Amino acid sequence: MNLFNLYRDELKGFFKSKIMAFLWVGLPVLVIVFHFLQSTSTDPEVPFTLLSALMVSSLGGTLSAIMLSVSIINERSRHVYELFLIRPVKRYEIILAKFLAVYSCVAVAALIAVSFGIVSDWVTTGAVSQVVLSDAGESLAISLSMIAVSCSAGVFIGLVAPSIIVGAILVIYGGNSLSVIPLIPNMLDIANAAVFTIGLSCIVTIMLLAVAVMSFNRKQF
Repeated sequence: MNLFNLYRDELKGFFKSKIMAFLWVGLPVLVIVFHFLQSTSTDPEVPFTLLSALMVSSLGGTLSAIMLSVSIINERSRHVYELFLIRPVKRYEIILAKFLAVYSCVAVAALIAVSFGIVSDWVTTGAVSQVVLSDAGESLAISLSMIAVSCSAGVFIGLVAPSIIVGAILVIYGGNSLSVIPLIPNMLDIANAAVFTIGLSCIVTIMLLAVAVMSFNRKQF
């Protein structure tokens, strides 16, 4: 059993989750609602791309991190990993498979949400400008970056939290705080902020996953 097979099995499990169904349907609906609320708002200074990115990444990232932490905590309590580790499976493959499966599902939800935002722009204006497409690309980059950090935080919390309740609290307060790190270039209004956002998210994600793998390797089953 290699990483691809583990990823495929995890993907099937999360694909059937009711939370994923909600994300795929709920996020596009929320983006459209936010779009029309923003278009009627008297405060045009707040860009829709930032609003949609924050909404998609906050909700999608939190739910995906909770899914990961709860899944890992449940499997730990049921001694599932003992069965895995008697097979020729490397521990880091188990961690990466879970992370990649959830991240893939939520990334699809984010892509659908951003696409619905573009469609709503086309319906209301009759055309999709280059600026709208550029904003949509920036929104997607921000969302995927923040979600990656949230998912990696969810993996780490799932391995160290003693219970589901503690894990959920740590995700909501700790994971959400970490997911804001990729927004720093946008907050500082740095040129080519999207590039720095992706770079920061990659660094934080890799660091969290590395710590999670080291913690998992030290556990005795």
